[in-house]
Amino acid sequence: MIRDCFYKVKVTQNGKTETYHWGYFPYNMVLKDMKTLYKEGADAVELEMITQKQFDKMMEPYTI
Repeated sequence: MIRDCFYKVKVTQNGKTETYHWGYFPYNMVLKDMKTLYKEGADAVELEMITQKQFDKMMEPYTI
């Protein structure tokens, strides 16, 4: 869809950082999920915009 966003997301909580990849949903859902992460105790949430091609390449090992 035209409004789909793709992000590399780094979440830091209690000194540990985890990386996620979010894609195929609109930006308003990204904001909602960021708010949820902060409510759950995240110290920082870093978003890096990536392309659909980069996202799809990251997901290849998980698709059969």
